[in-house]
Amino acid sequence: MTELRLVMKINKRQAKTLNEAITQWEKDERINADTAKSLRNSYEVVGFDWKLLAVYSFWIAITCFVISIGVLLADDYLMALLATLIDTPASVLSVISAVLAAGSFAFGVKRRRRYPEKYFSNEAMYFFGVLWTAVSVGFLRETAWFTETHVAFFLLALTLIYGVIGFRLSSMLVWIFALLSFAAWGLEQTSYFAEPSAYFLGLNMAWRLVVIGLLVLATAWWFGRQKMAGTTISANQGSSTTPLHKFAYLQEPTRFIGLFYLMFALWLVSLVGNHTNAATWSKVSQVSFLPWALLSGLVCLGLLYHGIKHADKLTRSFGIIFLLINLYTRYFEYFWDAMHKTVFFALLALSFWLIGTKAEKLWQLSHIKENEEA
Repeated sequence: MTELRLVMKINKRQAKTLNEAITQWEKDERINADTAKSLRNSYEVVGFDWKLLAVYSFWIAITCFVISIGVLLADDYLMALLATLIDTPASVLSVISAVLAAGSFAFGVKRRRRYPEKYFSNEAMYFFGVLWTAVSVGFLRETAWFTETHVAFFLLALTLIYGVIGFRLSSMLVWIFALLSFAAWGLEQTSYFAEPSAYFLGLNMAWRLVVIGLLVLATAWWFGRQKMAGTTISANQGSSTTPLHKFAYLQEPTRFIGLFYLMFALWLVSLVGNHTNAATWSKVSQVSFLPWALLSGLVCLGLLYHGIKHADKLTRSFGIIFLLINLYTRYFEYFWDAMHKTVFFALLALSFWLIGTKAEKLWQLSHIKENEEA
């Protein structure tokens, strides 16, 4: 009977670290030559990250497809030609689009069962279901029954549809679209309630997006609690798991979207405060927005501290990225008009050079630490 040998695939840097560690162990006589040879044969160097290329390729393909649809919708001639070719009532088109959406999701499920190892292409196939669902809801809005219905109703419908399908199919892609639709619905619905003052509960759109980000993060926290509860039950009852634990993998994408909403909204707040009128905003000095800028910076520092303390790459990355965005935004705000452009861009270049130098030193220290731990 042939023995199946599993080989771990790693990149060149990891292979160098492992090889140095094995050599040192062999030199210190912690392992013998046969064990060292077996360890070296247990991994394989991968010269290129094909997984990352696959992820980026599918996302670029989806983005280009969305752009192509957007260009089609923006072209009056093509839309008129399309309307001539498809002289069909909106209700019929809505039903046809819904059938195509259901077929796309069914095909994606069938393909995932047949090729479970092709995770990224299987997820990308669900995008066509997401697209046809949106088209179906869009045509439904054009029917005589819903001509007077506000767009927020349809955004809420998309949120619920995507959410249910994302849960049922355990699809991260569909769930992300549910979160995007949720934010669009929240902003559109509160804007409708805010008319004509443009304030909802005293909040402008940027502050309302802050609230939406916090709600999404609360959902991610709840997913995490279910994951912990499911792990505890699994430990006590063998292989059994709770139904909610089944969807705990949605915690990370939900956290990512929630953090993006929150940090982007706080950055907007640091620019416009709680103003809704451009004329009023332009008359206010930039110094008056300093408290909001400090708030945004403190949240960035809080995320950075959390990421470092708990080894959380997501919060650490958001903290660093938005801290830099906030700092450079303030630099442009306060010094663009007051400083000669030669000095302005020279200091900008110097700051990026210092950041690059510091980042290089930190990378070297982490690389040395990895070698020492190995």
